[in-house]
Amino acid sequence: MKIALNILVALLVLQSCSDDDNMIRPACGVDNPAKELSWLRTEIDNREANITEDTKYCYITQGEYKGQTVFVYWDCNPLIDKNIPVLNCDGNMLSGTLENPISLNDLENQIIIWKPAVFVCEPMF
Repeated sequence: MKIALNILVALLVLQSCSDDDNMIRPACGVDNPAKELSWLRTEIDNREANITEDTKYCYITQGEYKGQTVFVYWDCNPLIDKNIPVLNCDGNMLSGTLENPISLNDLENQIIIWKPAVFVCEPMF
């Protein structure tokens, strides 16, 4: 029973990390934000054109923060500690303060909308 449960969880995790168009949610007035929001498409194109050793640690999610759609540039590199940008539909960074940053608990309904071909992160949601 425990093995079957572990296999089921693994399959669900693998399915949730899919980057196919079935995982894309309409938002910000467009059907596919990763392709139709010019600032986000530019960010993704830049990441794909500039693959480095660190790229394997990076991914972009779409989710919600206080009822609005947001995009988060995650980095799971265990050797660095950096601010994780949270951007709105216009590509503007939402500001949490140092005393009150936007935390993972503040973000809801996240899905991965971009990840590199070589991807080593285990998303925290």
